[in-house]
Amino acid sequence: HQPNTLPFVHQSFFHQPNTTLIKLQSQSIILSMNVGYQDRTAGAVEHCESMATANSGVIGEAYETLAGFLKAKLWHQLTIQVLSILQAPDTYAAAVATTTTSGGGDDTTTMMEEMQHSFWTLYDKVVLPVDAKLNPLSLAKIGALVSQAIQPQDVTAAKAILENLMAKFKEQHETNTANVVVGANNPAASLNQAFVVPATIFVESKLSSLVLETTTTTTNNEEDFGSVLSTIQSNEVKLHEFPAEGNSELAAVHAAHYQSSMLYYKRLGPPAAFYEQALQYLQHKGPEFSTPSHKNDADQRRAAHILAVDLITAALTGDGVYNLGQVQQTPVLQLLSNTPDAWLVELLQATAAGNVAQFRTCRETYAAQLAAQPALTARAAAVEEKLHLLALVTLVFSKPSQERQLTFEEIARALLLLSNDDDGGGVDRVEWIVMRALSVHLIEGSIDQVAQTVHVTWVMPRVLSPKQLQELAARFGEWAAKVSTTQDVSMNLSQTMMMA
Repeated sequence: HQPNTLPFVHQSFFHQPNTTLIKLQSQSIILSMNVGYQDRTAGAVEHCESMATANSGVIGEAYETLAGFLKAKLWHQLTIQVLSILQAPDTYAAAVATTTTSGGGDDTTTMMEEMQHSFWTLYDKVVLPVDAKLNPLSLAKIGALVSQAIQPQDVTAAKAILENLMAKFKEQHETNTANVVVGANNPAASLNQAFVVPATIFVESKLSSLVLETTTTTTNNEEDFGSVLSTIQSNEVKLHEFPAEGNSELAAVHAAHYQSSMLYYKRLGPPAAFYEQALQYLQHKGPEFSTPSHKNDADQRRAAHILAVDLITAALTGDGVYNLGQVQQTPVLQLLSNTPDAWLVELLQATAAGNVAQFRTCRETYAAQLAAQPALTARAAAVEEKLHLLALVTLVFSKPSQERQLTFEEIARALLLLSNDDDGGGVDRVEWIVMRALSVHLIEGSIDQVAQTVHVTWVMPRVLSPKQLQELAARFGEWAAKVSTTQDVSMNLSQTMMMA
């Protein structure tokens, strides 16, 4: 077994990678995962104690804590400590970067590399020796974080970690199914068994995301990612048995699934499917991913920024996506504030409000930025159609329910379809827009072509802005006053009839 010196997480403290060594280390994952479990805790303790002696500061303290948990067989606490290390790469990267080493010769260099902290050595020498004692879902999260850390330098090794975890969990699931009584008198074992399927879904989803992110093809065909789509569809069904409401552990499994699903549709389309899966991902990922005040590492902030841009683009270009208030209220959009992409939020707000004038102003002001977005320029006609449809919905909503008979000319003026030298073409376009709104079920009603009027009986429910909520509250107040007046009149009439 060769010394484990896979590149560290941060470029600032990478050693020059040894290609042969990396291949051997990738193979060592397979060997480590296939070795039957035996009490290898002593080796893990020895490694942690050596690391605690060789490193100072936060790294030395972390490994000293790990050694204590291993000796006491406190597996849950060990898991939490390992996850805290893996989830704070910046902290431990800075510590390693400031560590000074001395000495000469190949033996000294090899020894020092082995004593330096890396996520791979932590996984290989501490986690894998006791993996059978850990909660499967926690083990899956650890493996996914390590895989993510080494992915930029060795995709093969990153995939190997996830593939071997999948094999391990599937074997455990088959064993549990064949021996349903195992663990009946052992609550800890029963709990671990319950998490085997969610752990499998989690790892499969992370592997699918890895494949989607690293596979390079000249064309994006469904045939190239058939197995990924099959996994996504299969896990969608399985997740129904593991609802995430009120359970943060299962919410992480759902988030991993929706992440792989949205990456698939981002790559192969359609935009509307990506939009739907991205909203689900954000819902299960939690506010810490979307809030601009969080202290996540730079990579996560960058990922959230990219997702915000993609989400707006999909909302504007996706067929059938009309309830834009959903994405407007997504906290992740706040990450675009005071950035070169902030104009996208303005464009989204103008479209969601059906404000044609504001939309045209944004289009003119940000013409250069818009031209740099091929997804928006290629679907410019579809975006403008969506704008006019939502402008019609906004116009109808602004009318009291008893005053929803609109003329073609009124609609044309509200949608800015008329010009000073208009020859009637703007009015002619109104009928097509209304028919389109009826066909996609944004409104219900009828058209009188002779009188050139539209009678609307129903308008699509949607997320309302604060201003629209105030208007709705005012209407409820007017309605309540009318009901009260009607009640008073009815009571007076009743008393008059009784006296007569």
